[in-house]
Amino acid sequence: MAKQINDPGFGIKLGGTGRIVKRDGSLNVGRTGDRFHWSDLYHAALMWSWTKYLGLTLVLYIVVNAVFGTFYMLIGTNQILNATNGDWWMELSDAMFFSAQTLTTVGYGNLAPGSPLVSAIASLEALAGLFIFGIFTGISFGRFSRIKPRITFADKAVLGPHRDGYNAFMCRLVNERSSVVMDSTASLIMVMQDPNESQHNRRYYQLNLDIPHISSLAINWTLVHTITSDSPLSGLRLSDLVQRNAEFLVILTAFDDTVGQQFYSRYSYRPQEILEGAKYVSMFETLDSGDVTVHVDRVHDTTPMELYPLATIQAPLDEPPSPL
Repeated sequence: MAKQINDPGFGIKLGGTGRIVKRDGSLNVGRTGDRFHWSDLYHAALMWSWTKYLGLTLVLYIVVNAVFGTFYMLIGTNQILNATNGDWWMELSDAMFFSAQTLTTVGYGNLAPGSPLVSAIASLEALAGLFIFGIFTGISFGRFSRIKPRITFADKAVLGPHRDGYNAFMCRLVNERSSVVMDSTASLIMVMQDPNESQHNRRYYQLNLDIPHISSLAINWTLVHTITSDSPLSGLRLSDLVQRNAEFLVILTAFDDTVGQQFYSRYSYRPQEILEGAKYVSMFETLDSGDVTVHVDRVHDTTPMELYPLATIQAPLDEPPSPL
């Protein structure tokens, strides 16, 4: 039996019509007034896009190289062996090139320190280079080793006929990678607001799934909540879900056998993203050889299907919550 549950962490007295989980799986929660801390940079660097990360790395490299190159210009390029003197542009070029050689610790070629002062600054720059490149090597490794699942959810959930005369709420997902995903557990939470309440507080229901756990996500997985008489969806049509500002939260926990890490994936459906009177088209086929092929591009495909007559029992919105 599906029961109302306590707030799972998304808030009850928030009201509004905004969704809880965005379409990309991130939470629809902004933050303001938080304080900056240097340790947050590492976490931010792991979350940046590769374009932003590589771009900022390049900018930092240019800035550090320019700072030390300016020092060498102020000291005088005549204190750098084989540097050009008299031509400002050539002096700047030699100072920057000498700085780049020192920062990357590739070793000196034609240009080399020509005085104790330049040698001292070059030693500090080499130390800074080791420190900077060590940090970015660690961040790059962290970015590569951080698992990013490619779990694709169907664009639309469906309300369609299931079996034994019952309708069901269904949503489908598939692993786009050929990696082995093991020990997968799914949770489906329905969020609704009571239109009879003035504050429109959110209420959460843990919907029972026919199959909440599978050992291997080898093909697609359709999550099915059968709408029996004790389901919060009993007697409700899609228009009722719109009126109650409903949202269905899908939370997937699984283990990627390739990298040996557990991962999580989230998705949500609003009423306008639910098809009433439809079922999903099969995604896989068995070849003559006996091999099974999964057509990942069919994850969103549906076909019309007439619903069974709806039950008359309404959702128990006044039922007291039970522990999650």
